[in-house]
Amino acid sequence: MSRIYADTIMDQAAYAVTSNAAMVNLEHGAQMGPTVDFRNFVSNAAYVKRNIVPFLIEAPRGFQDLDRSDLYVGALKALVELHPISIEGLAAGVTVAVTETAVGGAGEMQQDPTNVTRARTEPSFMWKEKYGSPIQKFLESWITNLIMDPNTKMPRVIASGVRPSDLLPDYYGMTMLFVEPDPSGTRVVRAWLCVNMFPLDGIEVTGRRNITEDMQEQEYTVRFSSMAQVGEGVDNFAQQMLNSLTFTGLNANTQQAFVQGIDPNVLSADVGWASMLGNLAVDQVGAPVDGFTPGNTIGGSQQ
Repeated sequence: MSRIYADTIMDQAAYAVTSNAAMVNLEHGAQMGPTVDFRNFVSNAAYVKRNIVPFLIEAPRGFQDLDRSDLYVGALKALVELHPISIEGLAAGVTVAVTETAVGGAGEMQQDPTNVTRARTEPSFMWKEKYGSPIQKFLESWITNLIMDPNTKMPRVIASGVRPSDLLPDYYGMTMLFVEPDPSGTRVVRAWLCVNMFPLDGIEVTGRRNITEDMQEQEYTVRFSSMAQVGEGVDNFAQQMLNSLTFTGLNANTQQAFVQGIDPNVLSADVGWASMLGNLAVDQVGAPVDGFTPGNTIGGSQQ
């Protein structure tokens, strides 16, 4: 069926002027009136929040003063973009503060606005630790090398002979862009550009022994400092980032098998499905068996 209204999807006007993603027109599709409006059910489609896409924009400048800075930058990019089980703490809602004045004696109050504030963004990442505890080691190295050693109260990078020109926030903090896309993954619904991000929590390091219980895996939730910018300009930057992604070939069903052959050690073992089929192929009536040709008598003369 065709849509009844040409403006089912809002133009970039009025409250949709800053929207990069498609947005339904609130004038159409309401289903809670006198009766159900089946003709306009498409405009009643629900908003379903999509998973955030994280982008590392800038790594701490101080990584360049550490040995094998490329490994630090690569680990950070993978850690914040590919490893998180969850990312929480991104907020952008506004709140109106008011003053109240009594109106009459019945308890009615007149409210007048005194302030508008935006919810603070406080990102946190959840990771499951990997073999050998590389996440704990990486975060501890970041904190102690670029921010402060717990003993000396100075960054350890100084001990290696490095003399940074300054220790401003870009030396130890990163910049990230968090993007919520539309269902197609190609248009920006909202975005956060966060600067001055560094870990507020190191990883708890403990030891234990209890042979009557299962051994424990480790999951970390680490809070990060942040100052977040939101708005049309950030959304436009986020749209540029999404536009730079290649979605062609985004089909796991047609991806090549990650293994393309049998391991030589397995192939050399003369057992298994293929081996049994091979044995059956020669163990047939009419096939030579142990030097005898089927049809010969036991004494070797023909019947």
